[in-house]
This record gives sequence, C-alpha cells and structure tokens, in this order.
Amino acid sequence: MDTIIQIMKKYNFTEMESLVYVTLLERGALTGYEVSKHSGVARSKVYNILEKLVKKDLVIVNKSEPKLYGALSAEEFISRLESETQTDLHLLSRQFSQVKEYQEDDLLWKLEGYDNLLKKAEYLICHADSSVLIQVWKKELTPQILKALQEAEKRVNQFVLIAFDCDRNKKLPFKKVYYHGFEQDKLQDFGNRWINLVVDDNDVLFGTIDENQMGNNDITLTKNRAMLNLAKEYIKHDAYTLKIISELPEELQKKYGNHFEKVRSIYWEE
Repeated sequence: MDTIIQIMKKYNFTEMESLVYVTLLERGALTGYEVSKHSGVARSKVYNILEKLVKKDLVIVNKSEPKLYGALSAEEFISRLESETQTDLHLLSRQFSQVKEYQEDDLLWKLEGYDNLLKKAEYLICHADSSVLIQVWKKELTPQILKALQEAEKRVNQFVLIAFDCDRNKKLPFKKVYYHGFEQDKLQDFGNRWINLVVDDNDVLFGTIDENQMGNNDITLTKNRAMLNLAKEYIKHDAYTLKIISELPEELQKKYGNHFEKVRSIYWEE
C-alpha cells in the first residue's frame, strides 16, 4: 500500500485519495459511510475526497439511492495514465526541441545523492554513441546499469569495463571485462569505492562513494577537457596493466610476487 501511495502522489493524488480508491477496488460498491469505515478516512473528509475522485474520473457513482461509489478498474486507470503521460511527454519533447540549450564545457558540477549517481550513470551509458570507458564496483552494477552496459558493449566502437569485486564469486555478463584484482589495496588508497565513467569523449562522471553515508558522496559531473583526458587515461592505463597481467601471469609473479605486491613499490629507495 505504501508503494501505491508514493507512486500516486507523483500523479497528484493525495494519500487519502489513494486510500479511498484502493478501498473501493478491494471492496466494490460502498456508501460514503462504508468507505470511511474501511479506509480509515474521517467521515468529515471522505465525501469531499469522493467528489474529487469522481471529477478525476477515478470513481463512479450509481444513479439510484442509496448513493454508492465504485472504482474505475486498476487496468483502465493505468491505461489512461500511460496515455496521458505519453501525450504530455511528446508535447514536452516538441516544445523543448525549440529551446537552444546553453553548453558549458569547463564547469565541474556536483551531483547530489546516490540514486542520482546511478540514474545519471545509466542515462550516460544508454545514450553513448561511440565509446564507454568505466571503472566501477560491483555494488554499483544495478540491474539497470548492467543492462545499459550490455547494450552499450554491442553498440559502441570502444568499450572498456574495469570491475572491482572483492568476492568475485559470479562472472559478469560481458564478452570483455577486466577484473581489477587489487580491490583491498585500492580501498586503502581511496578510503571508499568510486566510479569513473567516460562517455563519447564528451562526459565524465567521477567520484567517491561513501560506504557508510550513501547520501554524502563526492561525485563530479563535467565536460571539462582536462578532466576528461585525465579520467580516460586513468581507465586506459588500468586496462593496459590488467591486460599484461592476464597474459603474462607466471612471469610477473616470479618478478613481483604471487600477488604482484612488489608492483606497488614505486618509490625510489635511498
């Protein structure tokens, strides 16, 4: 019920209107008194709510006494809502096509909220034309982002996915994916998970993801050329290294240790 109420609120139905409508769906024709009794909406308010729902064509009334109220079927309600929404979206699309959007290339924009991060990543991947380069932790690979990446892998000319997965108990559904393998070391370096996404040499989404405070992430969105080049080279450099490790594991283990731990000793010793 809570889900129904939250979704209907997005379409300008109040919580009490939703309660009344669902009550009529579940129980059939009812008097105003019965609607109040079963829905929990006060009698002093229920008749006003019923009239509002009648005007919204969500509730119908019989022509005889006593006055009974019935609900439009959920199937027809959803069908109408879909039709109205599509009509509005088409109109909005036509209107926005006449607006010339201003493009600002150099600014660094802060993206608020974990959900916004996932939605933005999904949008960028879905609308990629030529290339998708991404470093991402498995926890951020939602079903929606997984699907978007799978479709992008088939569609774009350049596709690089570097996955960070501490467990790695299930392979990802891609033809080509680089598993990083140094997750714990990277977590120590960064302190948190992160995402690095470059799309079409045009958009960069980069930032750290706070494990304990999911609403307090530090995510940057930009078209800045310097940031784009830096983010892109970072991903490509990781891919170069992981490719060499996968093709020459024994030789590298002899020189750098079984877990390649000596690779991380990059500072000159006195």
